[in-house]
Amino acid sequence: MINQTIRKTMLLLLGVVILLGACAPTGEVEIAPSATPTLEPTAAPTETPTAIPEPSPTPTPLPLDGQQTQYFIDATINYYNRFISATSRVIYTNKTQVPLNEIVFIIYPTIFQDAIFIRSIKLGDGTAISIFNWESHRMLIPLEEPLLPGEQIEIVHEFELYMPNREGTFGQTGRQLNLAYWFPIIPPYDEEQGWLVYEISIVNSMIVGEHLVFEAADFNVTLAFSDRRENFSIAAGAPANETDDVINYQLNLARTFTISISDIFTVTERQVDGITILSYAFPEDAASGEAAADITVDAVRLYSELFGPPERDLISVVEADFLHGMEFDGLILLSRGFYMFHDGTPKTNLTIITPHEISHQWFFSLVGNNQALEPWLDETLATYAEVLFYERYYPDLVEWWWENRVDGHGPSGYVDNTIYLEAGYDAYRNSVYLNGARFMQELREAVGEEAFFNFLYDYVRSHRYQIATGEDFWRTLQAHTAADLSDIVARYFSTPPAIP
Repeated sequence: MINQTIRKTMLLLLGVVILLGACAPTGEVEIAPSATPTLEPTAAPTETPTAIPEPSPTPTPLPLDGQQTQYFIDATINYYNRFISATSRVIYTNKTQVPLNEIVFIIYPTIFQDAIFIRSIKLGDGTAISIFNWESHRMLIPLEEPLLPGEQIEIVHEFELYMPNREGTFGQTGRQLNLAYWFPIIPPYDEEQGWLVYEISIVNSMIVGEHLVFEAADFNVTLAFSDRRENFSIAAGAPANETDDVINYQLNLARTFTISISDIFTVTERQVDGITILSYAFPEDAASGEAAADITVDAVRLYSELFGPPERDLISVVEADFLHGMEFDGLILLSRGFYMFHDGTPKTNLTIITPHEISHQWFFSLVGNNQALEPWLDETLATYAEVLFYERYYPDLVEWWWENRVDGHGPSGYVDNTIYLEAGYDAYRNSVYLNGARFMQELREAVGEEAFFNFLYDYVRSHRYQIATGEDFWRTLQAHTAADLSDIVARYFSTPPAIP
């Protein structure tokens, strides 16, 4: 059954004032959800995707034993007409110990009016799937025979995207096309809770946190363009392999696959610890794009030392034609405001938020979490990673960071709040982000430097590719300290864990 935490939907605009938050899906939402997509033939012109040999699933290492979900996506993009024709083939293995009677897909574009048209749904052998149900932006496909533990199923969606004219992680402006959560996604399944699917939380026209939960999966994505490939720069979370204007990406053990495309990007390249950094900026912000690349180099070097390598070959840093920051696997989107108002000093949002989003390569991409119910496991840690950045590179500005980023905004509330706070975004930010940073500082002081950083390193390395929980956090911490944390935990957490 589907875990239902039904709430409302969206808008979050942080300005470029120092600094209210990060990691928020963006833009005004024309949330009148689209009518349930039909499967009748469309009259719209479609492009025939370029034919390429179909790749075989790539063996991947432990700890997932090769059972991670595999996505094979072919898309043909007509950038100037804002139209995409795509096929998504997913191979899903039942990784649980119970039979599954249905498969659930999150169809995120259905949130936006007329943004997606599903042409067909089939099994891997070509058998049409005609029976399915809709719940909000989710497609539920009942199975004729239960999928037993260890068994696989292959499902193919053919669909079209009509990109909404909007600023956001899914949308297209006159300067940029962003494709986040753009293909059918299978959420994790928990044997006690069922499918981990949630509704967007919106209070007073502002989105509160992120509601999607992802398991680690493999992505093989092929792109072609029907209009002037030579015009476009494509930012992605994996290196491109391009032959005859057909671009292939392989991104393994990632939470999702996101791209950003523009015909005006300027690109800056850096190298750090064997990782390529590509920074994409609009022409008027080219200097800030170079600064973002340099900040990213410093952040990757520091966090690789503290948390271990990010296990990525490439990280793309992209100026976004909206007013927020957002993290994805191997790619981050940063508000154009951060670039426009960067003055070359570290007292700017570009210097604060770039390390925050980069740290999500560890706390989100490498170590997943339930972003709806336990958002502190990525946002608290990512916010605290900011001050670690300032401690290393700008120690004379640490006090400034605390005042401008945290204390000046009144940190308060329980760190373990969910995204479904009736008080809305400010209360969520003040508790999960800001009071979360205060909690991490007190925890560090209580357990000592060595235990604190050994714990963080251990937490990341022992839970990579998994969906970690608060219990995992506390259990790992207990292995590194015998300090009495009861007072700290009681003050910061609404549901204190049982700590000896």
